[in-house]
Amino acid sequence: MDLLGDIGQEDQLTSAREENRVLQAKVKELTVRVHELNAKNAALLAEVELYRAEFASKSSSGVGESVGEDSKEALVDDGADEFVTAGNGSFAKDPAIILPNINGISNPLCCALHPDDNIIATGGADNNLILCRWGIAFAPGDESSKKAVDDSIKVGCGAPVICTAFAQVNKGRGWPYVAAGCMDGSVTIIHCGLDLEVGEKRVLYRFKHEKYVKTICWSPSEPIIASASADGNIKLHRLGSLPTSFEGRDSSELSLEAIQSMHFDGPVEAMCFVDNGNSLCCYVRGTSYLTYFDLTDGYKQAKYSLNGKSTIGDRFDDHVSFSVLSLQPSPNGKYVAAATDASRNIIVEANSNRIVRNLYGHKNDVYSTPKIAWSSSGQYLYGNSQNDKFVCVWDIASSSMVKRLEGGAFVRDIYSSKTTDTVATVSFDKTATVWLNEM
Repeated sequence: MDLLGDIGQEDQLTSAREENRVLQAKVKELTVRVHELNAKNAALLAEVELYRAEFASKSSSGVGESVGEDSKEALVDDGADEFVTAGNGSFAKDPAIILPNINGISNPLCCALHPDDNIIATGGADNNLILCRWGIAFAPGDESSKKAVDDSIKVGCGAPVICTAFAQVNKGRGWPYVAAGCMDGSVTIIHCGLDLEVGEKRVLYRFKHEKYVKTICWSPSEPIIASASADGNIKLHRLGSLPTSFEGRDSSELSLEAIQSMHFDGPVEAMCFVDNGNSLCCYVRGTSYLTYFDLTDGYKQAKYSLNGKSTIGDRFDDHVSFSVLSLQPSPNGKYVAAATDASRNIIVEANSNRIVRNLYGHKNDVYSTPKIAWSSSGQYLYGNSQNDKFVCVWDIASSSMVKRLEGGAFVRDIYSSKTTDTVATVSFDKTATVWLNEM
């Protein structure tokens, strides 16, 4: 009887294994089908945008009147813009430096470059912000990249670091601060003076949101930091006087003043300063517009539709077909690039509902973390693609993808220098890469 029982159990195990194999094959088949349907859905959404624009144009001009070229306004405004001449081909494309295990055994989640381009900051699931002088990796020898990582400064932030940003240049000098936004809702402000070998305490201030931090950014003209959270709040803080020296510095020498807060019904997904820091632009999930706050006029609020100039009656089209998950200002501050979860990157004129370009050819859906960055010339846009191990480069004038920067893993974040052809990326192979223009 025991022998028969063993045979029966073995038959059941064999049957279960075969059933599992069939199910796995079916899952793979359905996964491919889902990707196909998602691609078709993205194309259909683009068509819907066009049809909706045509309908809105007819509604405002009268049924039966010719729509003509105006029907394109919801997608692209053909008015005059600076993106007429194609880029000159000068942009970062050479993976000059690869920094292994930049956040140890954890994957890096975000990155930024110091305004002088000499330090890369990366935040990761290891709860640390890493400050690395990546130029050390140019030294002769096979271990130079590892040495650059080993010599990095590690600053504990208490929770996974999901966004980071350096204070920007003011009157020819950079404020010596970098901020880290964390999963526990905290924002940590850190001293990042060039004397990185000094092992003193670097954390200057820490304040918190109720939920995790979505994005942080600094004003390009003042030491003002804006932080946005999944709790639907934006907080603005101003740092006081600069410490006279790093050595012997005490955090009490530097003040942190809460100057304003904004409160929304949904998570603030993306944010950036425009107009030389005079205006703050943000996107709130579930809305069809960008919201701008005028910092020079009592934080006066203005909303501009992401559906272009199409209107229904006396209001703009409030249909929501995507979410914006990254906002980046152009180098001249006149335009904003918006990365969406609908495989579409949008170039809009700042403080306007005028859509200048739409960029396609990549893949980013509702489960992705789309990231973008402008080239220093303002002629190109870098962006990641959800299921691809490369960075896309678009020529904005032609709206065409002109290059794919091949890497070793999926790209989590991208940062581009404001002044040089230098780009930093972090990937899910635990590396940070510094891309330079080919000599």
